[in-house]
Amino acid sequence: MLDDTPPRSLETPLGDLLPLRVKALLQKNGIHTVEDVRKAYPHALLKFRGIGMSKFRQIEAAFFPGKKFEPARVLSPLTHVKGSSLNGALSPAIVRILARGGITTVDQLKAAQPAELLKIERLGVGMLREIESVFFPGQHYEVPRGRRPAPTLPAL
Repeated sequence: MLDDTPPRSLETPLGDLLPLRVKALLQKNGIHTVEDVRKAYPHALLKFRGIGMSKFRQIEAAFFPGKKFEPARVLSPLTHVKGSSLNGALSPAIVRILARGGITTVDQLKAAQPAELLKIERLGVGMLREIESVFFPGQHYEVPRGRRPAPTLPAL
């Protein structure tokens, strides 16, 4: 059985074509030479931890000038809250947060005051604005701008 991979001494080191952070990420993922980059391009590179599209584009520009790989965008399936009539009307994240706060129907949502909604953990002003635009068009709750007291650390 013949091994067609060249010995490491004949391979081209990554050199200074990439920013140090990108080079370090590649090396952390086992990519030490230009040939390793070519073998991993494009799919394996995109799977490496820490390599997003920005770093991928830097690698691509350095080693594959003129190429631009466009990955197929695969959306994860939307998770719906079982039994919630808010599914589809609001983003899945907001529906889940509202459900954790005990709100699963349009009637419950319309009965809740904006200040009550903002007390639900992880529901922020941006989410409140989306709820307002869908269920309360033209209404805009003014969030109190009072200063919150600084958290106190437990005594040692």
